[in-house]
Amino acid sequence: MRAVLFGGTVPPLHAKVGEFLETDPYARERLAQAEEVLGHRVLPRFSQATESYSPEARQAYLVTCVALADRARDEDGEAGVCAAASIGHLPALHYSGALSFADMVLLGEAVTACENEWNATDHGLVSHFMYRVGRDRLAQLCAEVEAEGGRAEVAGHFSDTIHLLNVSAGSLPQLERGVRAGGGVPVLTFPQAEHSGVNAPLRDRIGEAVSGFRFRDARVGFVRGADGALVDSAEDLRSLLRDDCVTPVDFPLVVDRLRALGVDRVHVIGPGNLFERLTKEHFDVTVLVPDARARGLEVPDSGPARVGGRVPSNT
Repeated sequence: MRAVLFGGTVPPLHAKVGEFLETDPYARERLAQAEEVLGHRVLPRFSQATESYSPEARQAYLVTCVALADRARDEDGEAGVCAAASIGHLPALHYSGALSFADMVLLGEAVTACENEWNATDHGLVSHFMYRVGRDRLAQLCAEVEAEGGRAEVAGHFSDTIHLLNVSAGSLPQLERGVRAGGGVPVLTFPQAEHSGVNAPLRDRIGEAVSGFRFRDARVGFVRGADGALVDSAEDLRSLLRDDCVTPVDFPLVVDRLRALGVDRVHVIGPGNLFERLTKEHFDVTVLVPDARARGLEVPDSGPARVGGRVPSNT
C-alpha cells in the first residue's frame, strides 16, 4: 500500500517555489482555480511577500501541495491512506475527499486570519525544534526549565530524537544551553506556542471558522498525527483541523499505524519537508520537490524533481 504525507513545513517564499507555480502545468491549473475562488491574482502578491506566514505564502503553499499531489495521483494512482502535520492538514483533507478545492482555499484564508490575529499578541511562550535529544533527556530539560520558574511542555515528538518544545520565552537561552550540553542541536524557534493548551481560544476561533464549511466522509483514510488513529468521518476530520493547535503531535505513532496498515511506499508532498527525513528509515520514499532548482537539483521536463529514499531492509 502507498501513503501520501503532507508536511507542516514553514511556507516557502517566492524565490523557492515561484518558478514551479509559473511553469508546472498542474500548478498553473490549480493556481487559476485558486485565483477564481479568491477573486484576485496570487503570484503578484506572493512575489512581494516577505513573511512566510503571510496569506499569500499560505495560498501558494496550498496550491503547491495540491498540484504535486495531483501529479502523484495521475502518475502512480491514488494512495490508500494519507497523513499530515500542521498546515499540511488542509491539502491532505482535500486529497482525502473531505474538502472541495474551493473550500480548502477559503478555509485556508479563514484559518490564517484566525492564527495571525491570535499570534499578534504575545502569550509568553515560544516553540523550539531540537534534534539529537532522547526522550529521557527531553524530560530532564523540561524539569530544569520548570525548576527555574519557567514553563516547558512537549508540542511534538517527530522521532525519538527530534522534538518540538513549547517553552517560556525567557527560558529559551537556558533550554538551548541545556540541549547543547547534552550533545543535542537547537535548530529553530517559532515566536508562538504550537500544539499547546494555551491556544484554546484560537481553537475556539478556528472552530467557528470551520463550522461554516461542508466536510465529507473521507474517501482516503486519514492517520491522525496526535495518536496514529485512522479517521474518516466528516466530523472527526473537522475536529482534527480545529484541535490541531492545542494537540501535541506524536509522529512515531503515525509511522507505527502506517506500517500496521501495510504501507510500504510513501510519497512525501511539499517543499522543504521534515517528513523526508522521518520516513525514509521505514518506507520506500519518493519526495516530490517543487523547490528543486533552489536546492541545486536537475528538473526533468516532465515535471518536478523526485528525490527517492532508500528501500528499507527486512532485517
